[in-house]
Amino acid sequence: MTKPLLSALGLAVGLMAAGVCSPAFALGGEKVASIQKPISFDPHAAHESDADTLFWVNQAGGARGVRKVIIPFFQIQFVQDAQASATAGGGAHSKTSVHLEGPTPAQMQAITDEVYAGFVADLKAAGLEVVSMEEARSFSAYTDIMNASKPSGQSVKGLNGVNSLFYAPTGMNFYFLPTMLPELAGGGSMTAVGNAQIVRREAELMTQSGAAVAGFRAVVDFATLSASDRKGLRVFSRTAKTAAEFGLVIKPVATQLFMITPEAKATMIDPQSRMRLELQAPLILDSAAIQSTDENSTAGQKRGEALGNAIGFLAGTGMSKSKSFAVEVDPEVWQSDVTGALKGVSAAAVAKLKSGL
Repeated sequence: MTKPLLSALGLAVGLMAAGVCSPAFALGGEKVASIQKPISFDPHAAHESDADTLFWVNQAGGARGVRKVIIPFFQIQFVQDAQASATAGGGAHSKTSVHLEGPTPAQMQAITDEVYAGFVADLKAAGLEVVSMEEARSFSAYTDIMNASKPSGQSVKGLNGVNSLFYAPTGMNFYFLPTMLPELAGGGSMTAVGNAQIVRREAELMTQSGAAVAGFRAVVDFATLSASDRKGLRVFSRTAKTAAEFGLVIKPVATQLFMITPEAKATMIDPQSRMRLELQAPLILDSAAIQSTDENSTAGQKRGEALGNAIGFLAGTGMSKSKSFAVEVDPEVWQSDVTGALKGVSAAAVAKLKSGL
């Protein structure tokens, strides 16, 4: 069975149903971008002129006067698995799971390396001096950060069944930011102690190098999941619903450029405080990469579910539904479109940064 691919309207409805329209403040009180309507995004077009539409900034003057940057953090997150679950009255349950098939680790590393090279080139074109990776290794704070970080290509589990592969440029490791969303990256590594160490090391790196600390991260997804809730009159409902819409998406808020300067720096008390330029709308890639979206539940699973529902019906309990989809992409088209899209997003972020220098 093949599901329809993601449309702008479908994604908008899915995001709202999933409760993705975030408040203006995170749980810790830190102000974040409010999610705007999804944007259709040409992965092979220039997007610098769209910078103001694409990016929201929390501290508009945070980079004023910056002339030199050092980059200890660059991270691309490729979502591999996700699921949505819902419950309703009488024990009704629904679950939809999705899994990505096709891209290889070598392709993800190549994408990360190319987007990083473009990010450095864009910073230089904006008039900034960029400390090379080789020179950065001469600073003890940079070495400490790399030693405490994780190797490129590592699998990380978030919440709601999200499993992702995290990549850093060749020669660099990645670490978790205090501003990263637990639903995408999990919460195990984002402890108070870990945040304090990152804050201290980033501040030391700024002092040792005489440069602002810059970083970039992006999240690439392939499906948008939604689930019914039990709010309002739905608290009495005995029907649970989940759904999936398929299409390549660059996720908002989690995709961001950050900078630490004397005017915009974190503290031990407030580790989230840093200048952040956050993507403020989901970007739906204009891509033909997805080849099929087949349901891969086995015949035995379906028979077991049908039998359980029949027994539940006689007992007066709710129905259970479970679907699992394998989303297969053309690896070459996927790599080309994701690379182009991320380079466009990075260039737009730097253009927004440049306007505030």
